[in-house]
Amino acid sequence: MGFFDFLFSGGENSQLKKHIKRLNNLNVQQEERLMSAQWLADQASPEAIAGLLRRFSLTYEKQMKDIEEKEYLLRLLIRVGSSVIEPAKQWLRKNDNFAFPLQLVENFEGEEVTIAFLLELLGLEMDPFKPEKKRQLIIKLGDYTDSQMISPVSACLLDFDEEVRLRAVETLIKQDPSQTKDAFLNALANPEEESNRLRIRLAEIFHQRGWSLGEKAERLESNPPVGWMVTADRMVPAV
Repeated sequence: MGFFDFLFSGGENSQLKKHIKRLNNLNVQQEERLMSAQWLADQASPEAIAGLLRRFSLTYEKQMKDIEEKEYLLRLLIRVGSSVIEPAKQWLRKNDNFAFPLQLVENFEGEEVTIAFLLELLGLEMDPFKPEKKRQLIIKLGDYTDSQMISPVSACLLDFDEEVRLRAVETLIKQDPSQTKDAFLNALANPEEESNRLRIRLAEIFHQRGWSLGEKAERLESNPPVGWMVTADRMVPAV
């Protein structure tokens, strides 16, 4: 039985189910819910950890209290120890609200593993009509500098969703310029790119960095982004 399958089974410990249900019922008084959270942390079983993680998928209407409560749960889970990692990763693969649980991965496994795991999550986001998690993952990757993200994030420059493409630009601009120029140039000169926002942002980057357009200069000269032109193999603002 999986960690989360347990929550819907009928033959497990009733105390465990009671505390999981109470913690995740936002109509219950906060003090009672936090008592249940402490009880679950003390149990530290995979099922109890899964019950604690489930709270991160809920949002309390009072934002500050919601954040405070999630920070408290995060501290509880950290005190449980590294046994929380696998349940947390399983939860992260299935849920969109990943900011708090992701801190468990970074706390116990470090930055390099966290980046690799974020890229794993990014690879799981295949539905073009549900782009929000993909956007947020790309934004989070922008907190790091690491060559392992260049290729998968560059692939997002061709994503169906405009915001995903724009987020990919902003994350890649923080990486080693020598590793991102080709991806940016291909995106800028892509004849199928219809987003003026994206093409203008890329033109700005090429202008700021003084990058040559190389073999793409002729194509961009005949079809530059709005407000831009090609002069001496460079993108420059149109006068």
